[in-house]
Amino acid sequence: MTELSNSFLRLKTYFNAIRLNRLTSVLVFGVIILFFIFNVLTPLVGDDYSYSSGVLSSISDVAKSTYDFYFNWSGRITATFLTYFWLFMGKSIFNIANTLIYCLFIYLIQFHIIGKAKYNPLMFLAINIFLWFFVPAWGDNFLRLSGSCYYLWTATFILLFLVPFRKNQDDIDYKLNTPLSILFFFLGLLAGCSIENAAAAIFLLLIFYFVVKAINKRKINLFEILGTLGFLIGFLLLILAPGQEVRYNYEVYSEIDLNLSFMALALRRLVRLTRIFGEHLGLIIATCAILAFDLIYNEKRKLNMFSYFYALATVVGIYSMIFSPSHFPPRAFLIAIIFSGITLGNILSLKSNEIIKKNAIAIVICCLIGSSLSFLDSSRDIIIAYMEMNKVIEYIQEEKAKGNFDIELRLSTLPLGNDRHVANDCFRHIRDKDFWLNKDIAKYFGLSSIKKLE
Repeated sequence: MTELSNSFLRLKTYFNAIRLNRLTSVLVFGVIILFFIFNVLTPLVGDDYSYSSGVLSSISDVAKSTYDFYFNWSGRITATFLTYFWLFMGKSIFNIANTLIYCLFIYLIQFHIIGKAKYNPLMFLAINIFLWFFVPAWGDNFLRLSGSCYYLWTATFILLFLVPFRKNQDDIDYKLNTPLSILFFFLGLLAGCSIENAAAAIFLLLIFYFVVKAINKRKINLFEILGTLGFLIGFLLLILAPGQEVRYNYEVYSEIDLNLSFMALALRRLVRLTRIFGEHLGLIIATCAILAFDLIYNEKRKLNMFSYFYALATVVGIYSMIFSPSHFPPRAFLIAIIFSGITLGNILSLKSNEIIKKNAIAIVICCLIGSSLSFLDSSRDIIIAYMEMNKVIEYIQEEKAKGNFDIELRLSTLPLGNDRHVANDCFRHIRDKDFWLNKDIAKYFGLSSIKKLE
């Protein structure tokens, strides 16, 4: 009788697991579809018009534009090429590609949390909730075409680049074969010339990775040599780009900054970055520290070495901006948010606390319910911004049809709102007709000028 009862309980648990997997799979599918819809509802905005101002009629135009950009503005070769490429391919195709890369991005975060290539729909939802609440420029990072290429796509390449290093840390016998090791060189190259603060974070991470290997007297594999070599070449191309000096000279500081010495300015930035760090990452870092302390001193367990590496990358991803010629825009936080989230997830995955394990489903469901109001509000804002943007574009086309090529937009006609999940805000940032964004928008629409009236 006891054996029959146990069999019944096992069967009941099995069917409950099937129902749960179906429910979470439906929710995951819903998240992916909604992300695609959000992409469709996000037209070209902001810098997208600047990148679209040149001729992009072939792949050679894409390569030439990337080359010119490298010598005249920035060394972010990977992101710049992707931006020009997807503008050439078209927004409709980009919407599909961006949705697919977002799915890969979430999957890679999950891999770095648990260290295994195992799909977990519940974790997929949890990661989405985490990013929804903690990424300060969600719309810019994930929806805007140029913003996605610069942050989402490059972050995906970086996470993919770190996969073999993560696996080797867990399994000292893990290595790539020779053909894959050679290909890994090029992946390292793409990761190296991505974004300055992200590349700086990976640079320090790799240094500590090899220091740990040297201390443990572990053999260095071919993929580690070629991948790191590719990354270093890409990193040097990024930071030594001729366009960096042009960009540095163009960036304008406030008058107080102009009167400060380099050391005083660096100290001022350090204080500002620390305040920003605490504002956006204080809760996550504090939670990681408390859970890690409990794990190490109470449960007598060890953290995975990569947890320390990810925590290091989080800090470097913020404080490397001390050397930036400009302010720290919210969209640049993405890499720090990613690595802090992976650190937190890695610690939670190691916890033996039964309360966490037994209530993980309930916690995710509560978070889904709690985020529903935020999601509904942001969905409404995305739709409204899309409709208002179309009104502005229709007005421009109507004025052109009347022979008016000097457009004036009033505040009452512009898309408004400050929802961080919305990327449609470029027309709110236009100024007088000589401002760079005004010129780029005017060129895109074939106008003589465009300006905003207060």
